[in-house]
Amino acid sequence: MPIPNPPPFGLGAPLRSFRLPEPLTGRLVGPEDFPEAQGLLVAFICNACPDVQHVAGALAALTRDLDPLGLRVLAVNSDASDAAEEAPSAVAAEALRRGYVFPYLIDQTQAVARAYQVGCTPDFYLFDRDRRLAYHGRFDETRFGGGRPAHGADLRHAVLQILNGRPAPQHQVAAAGCRLLPPRDGSQPVQHADGERHTAHHDLGLHPRRERRDVRI
Repeated sequence: MPIPNPPPFGLGAPLRSFRLPEPLTGRLVGPEDFPEAQGLLVAFICNACPDVQHVAGALAALTRDLDPLGLRVLAVNSDASDAAEEAPSAVAAEALRRGYVFPYLIDQTQAVARAYQVGCTPDFYLFDRDRRLAYHGRFDETRFGGGRPAHGADLRHAVLQILNGRPAPQHQVAAAGCRLLPPRDGSQPVQHADGERHTAHHDLGLHPRRERRDVRI
């Protein structure tokens, strides 16, 4: 039986809580573990997607810079395939290799990705100190294969606004990247839902994991 989609998850919506395993430590981790955070970023990433690989180093640097200012981050890998590069041991190894200062969790049933209506990886959800969704947009304007290194200016600006008690930018450009593969149990694949997510420009580019082809909607 198909799993129904949750209500639209738009700007201003409250954080949807979860607890997921962290392969590196064996702990269960969730947003409630960071009540002191002035801003909370939930980042849906994986290991093999070229678009994630493009931003991974800059994401690690950005979070190291902003952690002392009160940003806390949870990264979630919702790849439900049997790919060895997305296995729990590979997720733990990637966290060490990249020097992530945040928990890198696994969502093998895609329940959390479905709740957040994730359309691609990478995808970023920034919550303010009241745990309301303030930013759901791209890392920056660079893309895999574009010849320019990632720098994270869009996300960094939004985080600094939140940490300084100011509203996030109203102009938010949607993330673009690799589609999530369907769950192994054959249940409903994650589908992107537009909802209320953007107050201005909408520019969502999605392409399957192994195809370098954008579909604009």
